[in-house]
Amino acid sequence: MIRYLETLSAVARHGTFSAAGDRLGLTQSAVSIQMRKLEETLGVELFDRSGRTAVLSQAGRRALVHAEQIVQLFGQMTHGVADADVTGTLRAGAIGTEMLGRVVDALLLFGQRFPNVDVHLTPGSSLELMALVEKQQLDCALIVKPAYPLEGGLHWRTLRREPFVLIVPQGEPSSDVGWLLAHRPFIRYERHSHGGSLVERFLRRRKYAVRESVETDSIEAIALLVARGAGVAILPTTPALAVIGAKVRAIPLETDTFYREIGMVERVDNPHAHLNGDWWRALADIHCE
Repeated sequence: MIRYLETLSAVARHGTFSAAGDRLGLTQSAVSIQMRKLEETLGVELFDRSGRTAVLSQAGRRALVHAEQIVQLFGQMTHGVADADVTGTLRAGAIGTEMLGRVVDALLLFGQRFPNVDVHLTPGSSLELMALVEKQQLDCALIVKPAYPLEGGLHWRTLRREPFVLIVPQGEPSSDVGWLLAHRPFIRYERHSHGGSLVERFLRRRKYAVRESVETDSIEAIALLVARGAGVAILPTTPALAVIGAKVRAIPLETDTFYREIGMVERVDNPHAHLNGDWWRALADIHCE
């Protein structure tokens, strides 16, 4: 609820939901959702929505006075609480490649900063984890950003972009992408997954006719199959491949390169997600090392 009050104050200062969102790192839709939730909680209409700017109603002006006082007091309280004294539970999720990537290092860093916070980490696919975040069964999750717009109060933070490459066994003599896709068995990144759908669109756009042998959502299994000579595959350049020691060679797609976006999804109206920002800072700090 404190976040909602902070958002109310930002809207009052900056005049529009969009400007307040830019200031807070939220989308206009996320700001609108927070304000609707706040109005429902207080049982009053905070804004006159007849114009293009966010004009506070009389009830909104009265609420703003109390909101700013509460935010100020809360800020004084939080500044007085050391990280080591923070308690609670972080319910986070992560896709498999992130579990093998820097999530472990981020967990160690987060644990050093917040030794009294319990962390429950759930593995899963991007689709599964996003559904759990939507249901507020998870506070946040590291997933592949879907191709469709996020709705229902979901907020996205980008961690990195991973280029897709063609991976082949280390002993493969050819580096011709078109020839390899036409003449070697193709191990497909499951087409209904977020990342696999990008591969499917690439193949259709380039009109590549591949001879499929296996289809799976496990990037690690695909890389190990390629390493053992079972075929070739198009995968993102995730750190997980180095962790599992897959002996493969990556061939760039050059001008045809496309990317998957890795980041954190959360619900802006989740009252239990107060540790998300601290978890995000740990992930970002590890990513920048």
